[in-house]
Amino acid sequence: MKKHVISIALAFGAMLSAAPAWAQPNTAQSTQLRAADYDGTWNGTVKCLYDPGLWPEDECDIGLAFDIKGKDLRVQQTVRSKKGDVTKSEINPGRFSFTRLATNAVAVSIEQGNDEDGTWVETWNFVMTLKDPNHMIVHWTRVVNNLDMPAEKKGSRFSSVGMGTLGRSGQ
Repeated sequence: MKKHVISIALAFGAMLSAAPAWAQPNTAQSTQLRAADYDGTWNGTVKCLYDPGLWPEDECDIGLAFDIKGKDLRVQQTVRSKKGDVTKSEINPGRFSFTRLATNAVAVSIEQGNDEDGTWVETWNFVMTLKDPNHMIVHWTRVVNNLDMPAEKKGSRFSSVGMGTLGRSGQ
């Protein structure tokens, strides 16, 4: 019985040493990634995966700038019109909650207000993971419900979704 256990252990060891590099754990890279800091300024573009078509003059892809300090996140978006006009705005200042676990993070802001269409409720959500210490993959979702608008009216309830990579500024 001992002979079989030793044979199996030797065979398994030989298999691991012959496995391709991608199958081998890279503990130095893994440790570096887990220790990487989210704090700082990040910039990039989120490519639109779904657009309800409510803003026909604007491109759906948005530029994003994150300023992260601990649990605080400030988000600036840059929207470009199809004619090339650029509009920058801060999204829900002071309203984002930011939570991180190892290499992943989530930022959420839920806001409500009133405008010419009545009461609205809006949620912005960013789901992130570190690709390396200086790049993050971001999934973005924005959901809006204009409560006082008739459900059949265009723009009464909608969602936009996108994905992209943001890089740490200065890298």
